[in-house]
Amino acid sequence: MVLVVFVLSNRVPVALGLWPFGTANVWLGPVMLGALGLGFVLGLLAHLPRHFSLHRRARNAEKRLAQLSGPEGSGKTGP
Repeated sequence: MVLVVFVLSNRVPVALGLWPFGTANVWLGPVMLGALGLGFVLGLLAHLPRHFSLHRRARNAEKRLAQLSGPEGSGKTGP
């Protein structure tokens, strides 16, 4: 609902030039939402390798902890 109101309140035509396709007059609202969405997707793609690396490190650390704690899994050495 908020996005619809945003797009309808920003109906100022702007010239959008894309190199191989030429220029088109489009509303400002969809252009801004498209730029926001593109930035979100590019930021997500830039973050994913680090996320997967940290996830792999955490999984390996949990496996190592399970190996060190022994078969009972309690990790305690005393009575």
